[in-house]
Amino acid sequence: MNRILFRGGTIVDPVLGRVESDLVVADGHIVEVGTGLDGDEAVDCTSKYVFPGLIDAHVHLAYTHVDLWKHIHTPLSYNFYLAIGNMARTLETGITTVRDAGGADLGMKEAVEDGLVLGPRMQISLAMISQTGGHGDGWNLSGIPVRLATPYPGRPSGIADGPDEMRRKVRELVRAGADVIKVATSGGVLSPRDEPTHAHFRPEELDVLVTEAAAAGLWVMAHAQAADGIKNAVRAGIRSIEHGIYLDVEAIGLMLEHGTYLVPTLVAPTGVEKAVAAGAPMSEAAIRKAGEVIEVHRES
Repeated sequence: MNRILFRGGTIVDPVLGRVESDLVVADGHIVEVGTGLDGDEAVDCTSKYVFPGLIDAHVHLAYTHVDLWKHIHTPLSYNFYLAIGNMARTLETGITTVRDAGGADLGMKEAVEDGLVLGPRMQISLAMISQTGGHGDGWNLSGIPVRLATPYPGRPSGIADGPDEMRRKVRELVRAGADVIKVATSGGVLSPRDEPTHAHFRPEELDVLVTEAAAAGLWVMAHAQAADGIKNAVRAGIRSIEHGIYLDVEAIGLMLEHGTYLVPTLVAPTGVEKAVAAGAPMSEAAIRKAGEVIEVHRES
């Protein structure tokens, strides 16, 4: 059993506070913490913090920006090379496990697992399931579809309407390698003809979604900003609420009752605001919606 000694670092103990100490890892487990420890290999951690890897429950490793005009002028395969940098930077920040909320596919995950590229361990959702005209629908007012997540072999389209299409879509995502299923139960900021306050999908559609995911042993996560969309998701048994912008008292009570997690991702709307400030072309509707969402955050 090879013992790796991390010597002289600052170990942050949540009870005792900062403790200068040594730490030994063997077979991927912490086996000893103390002073004056030994090991087969030693890593000098003087003036550094030592802690287990962090987990980010909502990332998009395959996306680098939200500039749709730039996106349509970028070759599809170019995005894979950009993702390599995103994965490496994520790991460098100390995040060793992520739940990718749309974009990353099985090839990216396996490239990390096989050591071809550096990156965190990944749970992938591939594509967000959306109703027609919903947050994941790339249709635009011109009639020309423009998507951040272009479908391709290995990353299917996420559009589904009705219980039967929902069942089939979940099965497609499972077949393509999804570890978690993501659905939009409300509108969003960047999609052109919906509002963050709109609830999407009917309860019978969400019931089928959760049942089908559970049959494959998978949890469901929901892009859910609208209060009614949050409540519908929770009642259906969806495991986590992403964003939760318009949470109300009833929704919070339901989440407590069902043991539902909230992943607030407060950086998402501010990211749109920063993109506009940096010159990214954005529709007036998207700018308005981003501003409204940010204002709700500030008030809460």
